[in-house]
Order: sequence, then C-alpha cells, then structure tokens
Amino acid sequence: MKSILFIILSILVLTISCTSESKPSKEKALKKEQFVGQTMGTTFSISYLDSTGVDFSTALNDLLIDINQAVSTYEENSEVSIFNKKADSIYVEKKGHFARNYNNARYVYQQTKGWFNPSVMPLVNYWGFGYTEKKMVTNTDSSTIKDLLRLVQFDSIQVTEILPNQLLLTKKEKGLELDFSAIAKGDAVDQVGLLLERFNIHNYYVEIGGEVRARGTTITGFNWRTGIRAPKEGTAAQELQVAIELPNLSLATSGNYINYYLDKNTGMKYAHTINPHTGYPEKNRLLSASVFTKKCALADAFATSFMAMGLDQAFELASTIPGIDAYFIYSTPTGDLKTKYTSGVASLMQLGKNK
Repeated sequence: MKSILFIILSILVLTISCTSESKPSKEKALKKEQFVGQTMGTTFSISYLDSTGVDFSTALNDLLIDINQAVSTYEENSEVSIFNKKADSIYVEKKGHFARNYNNARYVYQQTKGWFNPSVMPLVNYWGFGYTEKKMVTNTDSSTIKDLLRLVQFDSIQVTEILPNQLLLTKKEKGLELDFSAIAKGDAVDQVGLLLERFNIHNYYVEIGGEVRARGTTITGFNWRTGIRAPKEGTAAQELQVAIELPNLSLATSGNYINYYLDKNTGMKYAHTINPHTGYPEKNRLLSASVFTKKCALADAFATSFMAMGLDQAFELASTIPGIDAYFIYSTPTGDLKTKYTSGVASLMQLGKNK
C-alpha cells in the first residue's frame, strides 16, 4: 500500500530499451519492450510484448499528466486541490480521472466500513504526511486532533448528476478535504495497462512505486513475477520476503516500516497510516499488507485500510470479499516476523509455468 507519500509529478523521463529476445513458435516476431522513468514523485517500469515497435511515450506522458491534474494534492490547480482549498463544490467529468478515483474510493470505504477514508486529508497534513510542510509533530494537541477528526466526513459529500457526462460534488462540511494518495497510484497503474490494451497489447507488466498490474505472460510463457519486500528498516529494496507470480492480477503493498517520523527524544515512531477513527497514526503489530486483485486501484486502497485496522480484522475481511486475497507480515511480542495469508495466495507462490 505502501507507501506512500503522494503525488508530485516529475518531468516524465522515458528510456526505451528493447530486447532482441523473441518468443518461439507462432509469436516469434514478438519482442520485449521496456519503458522506465519517473512520475507521481516515484519511479515506474513498464514491460510488454509487441511486434510493431511503436513508440507509446507521448500517449503515456499525456495520460499521466491528465491523471495528475485531476487528483494530485501537490498541484495547485488540480481538481482535487480546487475542491480542497478553493471551492465548496466542483464540476467533474462523470467518466474522468477524479470521478473514477472517487467512485473506487467510495467502494472501498463502504467495504471496509470507513477504515479507508479519503476525507482524512486534514489529519494527514497535521501529522506531516500531506501536501503541507513536512515536519514531525513534537507536541501532540489532542483538542486539535479532535477538531480535525470532525472533518473526516466522507459521507457528507453530495454528488449530483448535472449532465449525462457531468457530476457536481459539494461538501457539506466546511474544511473537508480529500486525499486520493492511497488509491491514485494504483489507479494510474490500471490506466496505463488499459491504454496498452487499447493499443492491442495484452502481455504486459506495469509498476509505479511498487504497485503492479500484470496481464498475459512473459516472452518465455511464464506468468509475470515479482516479490513482496521484507519489512525491515534498512532492508535493501531487492531483499524479498517472498516471490510470487501474477496470473492476470494486480498487487499493492502498504507498510509502516519506511514512511515514518522518529522522535529522537522519546523514540516514538509516527507512521504514515492514519487511523480515520482515532485521528492518530496507527500502531499495531501488522508491518505489511499486500493485496491481490484484478484492479490495482482497489488493491492499493484495501492494503492501506488493512494496515489501519490491524491483522485480525484485516485477515477476516480479506477472507470474505470476493476476488480479494492478501498476504500479511506481522511481528510477535518477541519481535519475530510471521506471515499469514488468505487461501488464494498459496498458488501464487508456486511460480509454476503458465499452462
């Protein structure tokens, strides 16, 4: 899930490298193409199989810029920034990037009974993880937190269809702000994948900041493979807890072991996952939550909500939602790392060749 400070669009740098590796038999002309670069304040990597040699960099660039202009809290004139800081209502396209992120967020909000709550933005800023100045809270003010918690009212947003392709979003609670940082990166992964599919590319692997969407197979006929990082401070990015494969699945991971502030005086860690019910950074034994499902946007959001609700409740919910599987890494009272995962994850760890 995760982690996951949000969206500063860097100048998109695309480096295209092609392999001469070709797949035997009827797909002999296919080649593995790769794009790497920066977007949304992080890195991305795209691999896919193609025989045309067409350069998709302009289309990808335009797509990522459009998404950023809709949902980035760091862009002053983005749709979400206008809604947060300049207006109590905003008109958006019904099928646009803002509306899609809002609707996906509402679905996860409902499924998690509010553990995923995009209106937590004022608290994210208070704790130093938002678009305001990045600084640790040295003197916690419980009364301020209580006041900010009153703004966490996602249900108070009224959505009205004005035209067949236009919505009006109005906030009833003055000071309410939205934060799509825990879903927008996964959504961008989905949109890049769908763009490739519109170009008739159906074997691809898209990754933005650790969130992944995979479809089809690699050049050798295997499912695309990735891994879940070991949740240890100072661990090299390539050190994995487990390797997995993604047979037409998406994967997102959220963790509290990277993005946090450390109070050197007290030794207290303030992690970026804010509990939307208490207003405080969540502290529990769950170190990492990885979610597998078709849509990366949903995997992204569920992973964040699972970190907030803790191991037992997260495992129970992940086991009951159709189309969702999850892999959890948690600490024991003695400091050992343990894992727990839903039934569908076991087959993903087999790394078997695609039939």
